[in-house]
Amino acid sequence: MSLWRQLTRGLRALANRQAADDDIADEVQHYLDQSTAAFVDRGFPPDAARRAARIELGGVTALREQVRDYGWENALSLVVSDLRFAWRRLRATPGFTVLTVLTMALGIGATTAIVGAVHPILFDTLPYPDADRLVMLWELNSDGSRRDGTFGTYRELAERSQSFDAIAVTKPWQATSTGADLPERFDGQRVSAAFFRVLGVAPALGRDFQPSDDQQNGATVVILSNGLWRRRFGGDSAIVGREIVLDDHGYTVVGVMPAGFENVLAPSAELWMPMQYDMSQPRAWGHHLHTVARLRPDVSGGQAARELNAIATDLGRQFPKAYVPERFQMVTLQDDLTRGVRPALLAILGAVALVLLIACVNVTNLLLARGTQRRGEIAAVVIEPLVQGAAGMVMHPPGFL
Repeated sequence: MSLWRQLTRGLRALANRQAADDDIADEVQHYLDQSTAAFVDRGFPPDAARRAARIELGGVTALREQVRDYGWENALSLVVSDLRFAWRRLRATPGFTVLTVLTMALGIGATTAIVGAVHPILFDTLPYPDADRLVMLWELNSDGSRRDGTFGTYRELAERSQSFDAIAVTKPWQATSTGADLPERFDGQRVSAAFFRVLGVAPALGRDFQPSDDQQNGATVVILSNGLWRRRFGGDSAIVGREIVLDDHGYTVVGVMPAGFENVLAPSAELWMPMQYDMSQPRAWGHHLHTVARLRPDVSGGQAARELNAIATDLGRQFPKAYVPERFQMVTLQDDLTRGVRPALLAILGAVALVLLIACVNVTNLLLARGTQRRGEIAAVVIEPLVQGAAGMVMHPPGFL
């Protein structure tokens, strides 16, 4: 039977049950007549042929029920019937209904609220293209403890590594607007030129940082967040190329980030400027930078980790007096961000699952208690007539009169 015929047959059965039953009766009778004729052709008398056809059919009533049970409309009818029966039972016992609904509402509500809060943190992907390829790089001591990276190791990794599309370092930065408007302190970041390329996000206005911006004594340029651009500068599209005053120094705005950009490494950051470090500076080997990188599509995490450790060994030989890492640790950005809260959030998920389980057990206990209370009712309706019938047979046995 085609899908369209099944659909139309089911809708007709739901709309007019009596007509559907009549059709089933006609089909069964037609099959019975054909089977009877076949037995007559084989030499059976008409009465014997009809009897043989009925025996082969297995009973007209049973066959009608089997045909009626076939089809999606029957399952839908059963569900509707069950729902009607459940609704009648719930209306008959309002106290039990209210208590059950409140118990399940508390369990389901608590579970939904906690899962809704935890899911975006632990399981949602980060708001960047191919976010699973974003990793954090940490330097490890001999005891396994990790520490921030250095500009020296970043430069060596950027030059030697073949496993990453781009590598960048960041550090916090705070700046105060000291122009004609009211002073305001902004949270920001100083980043290497490839920072936004690592994240896979480009400015909506203007341009990204260029390698020439990220040099010692280079141009003082900044990129603004979309929120800061709208709040402080009224969303003026001519902001690109304009000079703003931060900490009594002029900075040229070269770009504005998109409205939906989220900086998970520093959520409060509203502006960025180039790192502008140089290896001649004493802080080049200071451990105060965070290193983020983007894996190449054809490189696995294991391959990148082996290459990083090989570079760490080479750095130890090349710079024996510098504080170089024993080895590197590479962690996906998602896991690194949730590292501190993951155990607690998983424990909360387990606890709220237990709350839901307790709510289900409580409802089950209510159903069992209700069933116990109805024993007397069931006994009165079912057992008592049987006892009365048996007593009548004892007092008036068959053939007594």
